[in-house]
Amino acid sequence: MNAALPSRIGINAVFLEPPMGGLETYVRAVVPELIGLAPEVRFSLYCSRPGLESLRGEDWAGEVELITHPLLGIPGVKALAEMTLLGALAGRHVQLLHSVAFTAPLRTRSVNVVMVPDVIWILHPDQDHPHTMRLWRTIVPPIARRADRVIAISHSGAEEIVRYLHVPAGRIDVVPLGPGITPHAKPTAEHELRRRLGLGAGPIVLGVSAKKAHKNLARLVEAMAEVLHAHPDAVLVLPGRPTEYEDELRGLAEGLGMRGGVVLPPYVDDSDLEGLYACAACFVCPSLTEGFGLPVLEAMRRGVPVACSNVSALPEVAGDAALYFDPLDVGQIAGAACTLLEDRALASRLAVAGRERAGEFSWRATAEGTLETYERAWHADRRRRPG
Repeated sequence: MNAALPSRIGINAVFLEPPMGGLETYVRAVVPELIGLAPEVRFSLYCSRPGLESLRGEDWAGEVELITHPLLGIPGVKALAEMTLLGALAGRHVQLLHSVAFTAPLRTRSVNVVMVPDVIWILHPDQDHPHTMRLWRTIVPPIARRADRVIAISHSGAEEIVRYLHVPAGRIDVVPLGPGITPHAKPTAEHELRRRLGLGAGPIVLGVSAKKAHKNLARLVEAMAEVLHAHPDAVLVLPGRPTEYEDELRGLAEGLGMRGGVVLPPYVDDSDLEGLYACAACFVCPSLTEGFGLPVLEAMRRGVPVACSNVSALPEVAGDAALYFDPLDVGQIAGAACTLLEDRALASRLAVAGRERAGEFSWRATAEGTLETYERAWHADRRRRPG
């Protein structure tokens, strides 16, 4: 047994109710890497009932203990159960608990590691979930300050955790994510995708993100009106689950007279998403803030040239492999998209650079950094018991 790590480690995945995007990707990708790197450790995952059923299908599910409780993940009491019940459960079963998504027990006998992926809920609270936003503003700061170690997923995110949550910098570890979802589904044929989604025959400007205000999609829609002056057959495609913000985007597109120039498909399956990446002329990410920016790496990994915001964690993630713009400047957003549509030599260079950049990130490296955090927390905690 490696004494640098406890023998029993729990992962708090109570939040997991697919489909969820980045945090779901994190759990599914990093857990098997942790298992491979620390075979002497017994990992337990705490889940809601839907999350447990979803994870049972993973190849690695038989190598971990999947634990649930009737109160874990119940709407209305989920956060309360995580702050209280989960702490008691973990204290009896594991020596270290890693909470993946903001919320965690306020008290537990286990060494307590909390990941805070971002502070978007402070800077740009989700208007679709006002009660959750108010709850997080109340409970996440004390949870983060009480944790033995806090994991940030970018240096930009770490700085914001210090500034807004008042966690000492010395208790924060930056552990970047991997390159997102591995391509595994066969892409839907381009002609089928264009016909079914009504995309026409022109170049596709793709944006893959949640339809939320901080993603800045309204300015991207406004920028598309300028793009269409130069490229009348182009189309902006914004797939994702419908939200109230989507109604605003549709109204904006219609008001600008480009109903056919902006397409907002509902949540697409893996094959359709891979098909969109395969036929996209460029990928545009205009976010006002990101904890990391997985969609940028996912586009790069698939060879799609990327233009993105020059703020928050995005330059940290994209490096020299993207074309940057001020996300508050509609003209710059439009100019970046037009540049990638018109300068295909530049687009090709960025596609190559993007694949190389995405190759610098791996889920194994994420797991290695996570284990280092576990070691720091384990050795620093004065409550640690032998064995």
